[in-house]
Amino acid sequence: MFDELVRETFTKGHTIFEVGDEGDCAYLVEEGEVEIVVMDQGKECCIGLIGKGEIFGEVSLIDQQPRTATVRATDKVVLVPFARDLMDSLLNDSDPILRDFLKIILERFRINGGSMPAAAANAEESSLQANHRSVLKGAVTQKISLMHGISRALMHDEFQLHYQPICNLSDGQIAGFEALIRWNHPIDGLMAPVDFLWIAEQTGQIREIGLWTLDRACKDWPTLKRLTEYEEPFISVHLSAAQLNNEMLAEDVVSILLRNEMAPSELKLELTETVIASHPEIAKKIFKRLIEVGSSLALDNFGTDLSDLKQLQKYPIATMKIDREFVSHILQSPQNLEIVRSSIALAQSLDMDVVAEGVESAEVKDELHKLGCGLGQGWYFGRPSTLQDLVIRYTKTDTLEDIL
Repeated sequence: MFDELVRETFTKGHTIFEVGDEGDCAYLVEEGEVEIVVMDQGKECCIGLIGKGEIFGEVSLIDQQPRTATVRATDKVVLVPFARDLMDSLLNDSDPILRDFLKIILERFRINGGSMPAAAANAEESSLQANHRSVLKGAVTQKISLMHGISRALMHDEFQLHYQPICNLSDGQIAGFEALIRWNHPIDGLMAPVDFLWIAEQTGQIREIGLWTLDRACKDWPTLKRLTEYEEPFISVHLSAAQLNNEMLAEDVVSILLRNEMAPSELKLELTETVIASHPEIAKKIFKRLIEVGSSLALDNFGTDLSDLKQLQKYPIATMKIDREFVSHILQSPQNLEIVRSSIALAQSLDMDVVAEGVESAEVKDELHKLGCGLGQGWYFGRPSTLQDLVIRYTKTDTLEDIL
């Protein structure tokens, strides 16, 4: 559905669609501006302008009726089409984008009864109604822009991985790395995952992003592995709830490992309790297969959910990652200190490795070591960095090519 990113460019005066045309597409204005024209007493009348970041044509797309207005480019305009087949797919999946579209249409029809052009009805709206519609339309625009942007990013290699060291608390030696995705957006610059993965989860694009992340991490692993002398080095990659909804995930992971000639034992797959709870039965099947081939599982953000303990019993978790919310304050909060102490003791009793997140000072590192925690990650050991930056930092070379 998202394999190809399509844009359409029109010059000044070009008609995008006319009154009576089939309403088979809505459009997001990426650049430029269009005018909305209706007939009034036999003459054409411009009733509004639609500019960058706005949507038009969505009414006919949803109600599948002919167009009720003509739209022309007032200058050169670049449009991203949102076609009916995509809308039908979203309808079948009950996608949140569709629900937001319907909110806009319902709001419009409540205001003008479905008969007047939207721009003409604007004059009769209260300022509160107008603001409400603006917020709704802005949310839809943001989602569609991100959705198409992610498609472009996957095709044009705009995503990149940053890696954060996970270190042995006894001597500071690098034991492994956690892979963290970033989006090198051509306009907005470097974007953190919190800014775009939420829409990928809603649209299903997270599956493709997840496989890309795993494949890139495995490709980079031979170089990263040279930066550690740890006896059992590893790289950690996150799994999402949407990925666990696919029973072929385990086979996809195996295929990626084989293609990159990577030892399964060097791959840790991180997941949260929430992710497991989303698809418990499928998760069991997938985890069983992953353990069979030699990979291991890490429970991330331990301590933030009261049901975490149940997951330790139900699933073959090999590593506990204690959430930074507790770790970073162990020197100031007796309660946090006790939570971390108890978590470490629990993990040790279950023969699990422990990673403390949020280690940002030598004092916190030393206290964790006294408590028996084996591994830690945080700004004290290093912030997430690109592969090249890590190579330069830890090998004192000038470029990545020097180590390859």
